[in-house]
Amino acid sequence: MKSIRFEKASFKHKQALFKWLEEPFVREFWDNSPAHKEDIQNFMNGRKVPSDYFKGQFVYWLGFIDDQPYSLIMTIKEVFDEELPQIIKQHLSKTGSTYALDYMIGNKEFFGRGLGAKTLEDFIAFFQREVDSTADTFFIDPDVNNSRAKHVYEKAGFEYVGDFLVEGESVFKGSSSHFLVKKLKR
Repeated sequence: MKSIRFEKASFKHKQALFKWLEEPFVREFWDNSPAHKEDIQNFMNGRKVPSDYFKGQFVYWLGFIDDQPYSLIMTIKEVFDEELPQIIKQHLSKTGSTYALDYMIGNKEFFGRGLGAKTLEDFIAFFQREVDSTADTFFIDPDVNNSRAKHVYEKAGFEYVGDFLVEGESVFKGSSSHFLVKKLKR
């Protein structure tokens, strides 16, 4: 299998990324609101202005094979907050950093190639090596109706630990999500 590489999203990727967000298979489980798109553009512009979308804390990464973008991974550092659901609080790292991920293959040409789990495994190795060497815990929380995603995440080494109700200022407020955790040995 060809090697996968990752880089931060930039304006040269905006057209492809925004096209993915409009795909029906993405819209079913992803936020494609104007606020989210504005945050992506803000990120691509170097976050020169504050963002209300999750306090401007998301980092947007694209996965590439042969210089062709095919996947999006969003990362956000998780820190203890009393308002976090209990299931999240109890799984925060005690020895390093914790990051939550959102992940999709947006380019349909890459469906069915066995890239789902491999991309996540490669991204976590890349992230720990190139971004935050203290990162030892990763969360991912697909909608409970997205059993395909849950299967891929488990194949990538995430452990299903339960479900929770999405609260706060999210377009997903009131929906249920599976909660999966991947803890790395240090």
